Amino acid sequence: MDVLFVFASCLFFLWVLRELFFWVFVWQANEYRQDRFFYFLRNRLKKAKLLNILFIILKSSILFSYVYVIFNDNFLTLYQYVIIGLFVLQAYLVLRDTYRNQIKKPLLDFRANSIIVLTIATIFLLFAIPLTDRFFWLLLIDAAIFPLVIFFVLLFVFPIEIYNDWKIEKAGRRIRSYKNILVIAVTGSVGKSMVKDYLAEILKYKFNVVKTKGKGNTMPGIANTILEEINNSTEIFIAEISAYKKGEINLLCEFIRPTIGILTAINSNHLSLFKTLDNIKKINNELVKYLPKHGFCLFAGNNSNTTGLYKNSKKTKVIYKTSQSQNVMGEGTNEIIAYNIQKTKQRVIFDVRIDKEQFRFAIGPHVRLEQALPAVYMANYLGMTEKEIKQALLQLK
Repeated sequence: MDVLFVFASCLFFLWVLRELFFWVFVWQANEYRQDRFFYFLRNRLKKAKLLNILFIILKSSILFSYVYVIFNDNFLTLYQYVIIGLFVLQAYLVLRDTYRNQIKKPLLDFRANSIIVLTIATIFLLFAIPLTDRFFWLLLIDAAIFPLVIFFVLLFVFPIEIYNDWKIEKAGRRIRSYKNILVIAVTGSVGKSMVKDYLAEILKYKFNVVKTKGKGNTMPGIANTILEEINNSTEIFIAEISAYKKGEINLLCEFIRPTIGILTAINSNHLSLFKTLDNIKKINNELVKYLPKHGFCLFAGNNSNTTGLYKNSKKTKVIYKTSQSQNVMGEGTNEIIAYNIQKTKQRVIFDVRIDKEQFRFAIGPHVRLEQALPAVYMANYLGMTEKEIKQALLQLK
């Protein structure tokens, strides 16, 4: 049985690494915020596939079956073989995900490394001092991986928050010291990352542009971008902003002070977090309300929730949308409409009306036209020529 225990231990540590990397990746992707992490968990449970649910039930059943084995020693050997079988199954899942390149791995920065090292050290310590049957002890440690990661994440919360507060204050002073930088904020339920990326790609054809990185759309993530990338040569800063509670978008606006906003499509993606669609609309509308008198906001015109906010807003506003109609008649000003959309394998060709001007542009077949329209409007607004916009659009991927 010693040989089998060594075999089971090897499979156990293979699973430990996979689980440890996954949960640290999830925390990191959610910027170590507890509200975002537990929102992820709720969504994960709701969307769990039947096989995943059955796997969890199987594992839990084996774990709790040890109570029966305690009072029936003759089942111990069989129970140990069942645990070995479970670890073989888990090893298969790890190898399968590795082959499919589906293993989630965190960026190995100081915080992630510290959590990983401390968790592994704790697991090794527990492994070295089994307090019950060795095979069951492995299963018990396996079940402890998730709470251990949470414990070490929370252990770093206080010192990290102090560090983040210092970093945010420093970033705030820096962004406000560059008074000539045009700050554009993008929010909404759907497509905000794509809008941000398209906007940066097109505007950088003529301007020095900095955008927020990846999912770094909260205060610490935005602060990192400001401190690492904004300098004297920066002309435009594009920030994707997001909220997991009321007032958070307003705080982000106070932090970066945008002049121009872009409000993408709004839907019920975060309904479990904000309870009602009306609350989601109000939270996203915090960006519109914050914008100064000399600024304006672009609203997604193909989404009824966003157009509702557009109609009610008293601020300077612009609508952007696509239309299937061949002859588009809009309000004439403060709008960008794409129409006469023709799709081929190589390109999507379309007409655009920006206020009273007419253009004809083309984009790659994989570019989302609606999400590219705010970039086209801003390029025209900031003085890029038709030729420059055409060339920049063709570079989008």
